[in-house]
Amino acid sequence: MIYAELGGGLGNQMFIYAFARALGLACGEPVTLLDRQDWKDGGAPAHTACALGALALDPGVAIVAEPGFAKQHLPCQNAAKALMIKHEQRRGMMAQDWNRFERRMAPLLNTLGLHFATDGYTPVRRGPARDFLCWGYFQSERYFAAAKEAIRRELRAKQPPDGPLAAQIAAARHPVCVHLRRGDYQAPENAILQVCTPAYYAAATALAARRWPGAQLFVFSDDPAWAREHLDTAGLPAVFAPRGEAAADLALMQRCQGFILSNSTYSWWAQYLADAPDKQVWAPDRWYAHTKRSDLYLPGWQRIAVQ
Repeated sequence: MIYAELGGGLGNQMFIYAFARALGLACGEPVTLLDRQDWKDGGAPAHTACALGALALDPGVAIVAEPGFAKQHLPCQNAAKALMIKHEQRRGMMAQDWNRFERRMAPLLNTLGLHFATDGYTPVRRGPARDFLCWGYFQSERYFAAAKEAIRRELRAKQPPDGPLAAQIAAARHPVCVHLRRGDYQAPENAILQVCTPAYYAAATALAARRWPGAQLFVFSDDPAWAREHLDTAGLPAVFAPRGEAAADLALMQRCQGFILSNSTYSWWAQYLADAPDKQVWAPDRWYAHTKRSDLYLPGWQRIAVQ
C-alpha cells in the first residue's frame, strides 16, 4: 500500500494526490491519503483538512482521517520522517533549498519505505517495504508526467462550472485568468512566499494586452477588494470574481486561455488543467522571495522579472 500525508490547501493537496496516484499506477498498488486531522491545532497552520472532495478522484483512492495513523501503523517510516523534519527545521526548513540533501537521502529512505521531499523533484524508487509512506509537497510535473492524462482527468471538478461567470468566460474572445494570492502570504512567517507585486501584475497584463488586444481579464483573488483597487488592467476590460469555493473557482479559472499566475500552486493547476488552444502562461521569474529554487516552471511559460 502507498500512503501519502495531505498538507496545505487545495493546490498543494492536488500535487500530493498526483504524486501518490502516479506512483500507485506505476507500481500497481492502491493508494491511501492520510488527512492529518491532528495537525489542525497548531501542528501545520496551512492544513485545513482534506480539500479534494469536489474533484473527480479515482474511486480506488481511499482517504483516512485518523489522528496518529502513520505513527501507529507505519512506525518505522514515521520515525524516519520525524528525524528528517527535525534535522531540516534546525536549519530552517522553508528558508533553505534541501533538494540535494533529500536526493542523497532518498535511496536509504526509499528502502525503509519512505519518500521525503519538501520541494522540487526528488526521484523516487519503490523499496521492498510492504507499505510506503510519502511526505512532502511534490511540486513538480515530473512526478506524474507518465500518468498525465489520468491526473488531468481526476483532478477536475465533479460538476462543470455553470452560471453567469462561466458564461462570460465562454463568451470572451480571449479570456485571461489573473490570480492574485494574498491572504496567508502576508503573514510574517510566510515572508519567503511574498513575491508577486502590483508591478509584476502590471507588466503581465500589459503583455496580455499586447498578445491579445481583444482580451478580457477574469480576476480571482482571496482578497477581491485589494485586487480591484491595485490591479493595473492595461486598459483591458476586467471582471472581478467574488470569492467562492476553492474547487469551483479553480474550475472557472481553467476555462480561460491566458493565465497570469501568482506564485501559488493553486493557479499552477488552473493553467495545467486548461484545454484552451494557443494557451499562454505568464509567471513570476522567482517562486520564492530568495534563492530557493522551484521545479514548477513548464516549457513555453513567459517569465516576468520580479523586483
